[in-house]
Amino acid sequence: MGRSILRGGVSIGILTNLTLTAQLAAGHCPAEQPPKPPWLTPKEAAIQRNEELTKEITKKNAQIQALEDEIKALKKAKSVKSTKVESGWKTFEASAYTAFCSEGCTGITKTGVDVSQSIYYEGARVIAVDPSVIALGSTVEVRLADGSSFRAKAIDTGGAIKGARLDLLVASESDAVQFGRQSVELRVVK
Repeated sequence: MGRSILRGGVSIGILTNLTLTAQLAAGHCPAEQPPKPPWLTPKEAAIQRNEELTKEITKKNAQIQALEDEIKALKKAKSVKSTKVESGWKTFEASAYTAFCSEGCTGITKTGVDVSQSIYYEGARVIAVDPSVIALGSTVEVRLADGSSFRAKAIDTGGAIKGARLDLLVASESDAVQFGRQSVELRVVK
C-alpha cells in the first residue's frame, strides 16, 4: 500500500512538472496570464451603457446646435441680401404724395425734415421708402418709363410703402393724381 501511494504521488508530481515545463516552453507562464475582466452585474452594465449613450447624445446635440446656428446665420444673411437694394437697377412701383394740403399734412418727414415749403431736400427730390429695403438717408436715382431720371433722397416712410415701393413728394394733389401709379427703375447712388 505504501508503494502505490508513493508511485501515485510521484506520477502526479511528474505530470505537474511536465505540464509546467510545456507551458513555459510555449511562452506561457501561469502567473503572467491576464486577469479575467471584472464581471458586471446587469445593473452596473445598464448604468455604464446609459453613461455611454448620454455622452453620445450630448455630442450629437452639440452638432445639431452648430448646424441650427449655421442655418440661422445663412437665413439672416440671405434675408439681408434679398431686401437691400444694391447698386444695380431694381423695379419699384411708384406713387406720389403731397405735404401741401389744407388738413392732415404736417410736412415733417420720418427723419424730421420739414418739407412743407419744398419738394427738394439737399438738391434731390424727396421720396418715402420702406427702410428695410432702402436705408433712410440714401440717395437714389429714379428712372421713369419715359426714360427721364432724377435724383431723390429717401427721408420719409409711409404706411402703405412696403417692399419695392416708393412714394414721390410732389407740389400738389393734382400733381399726385397726374403722376398716378407707375413702374420705375431705381438704384442706390449712396
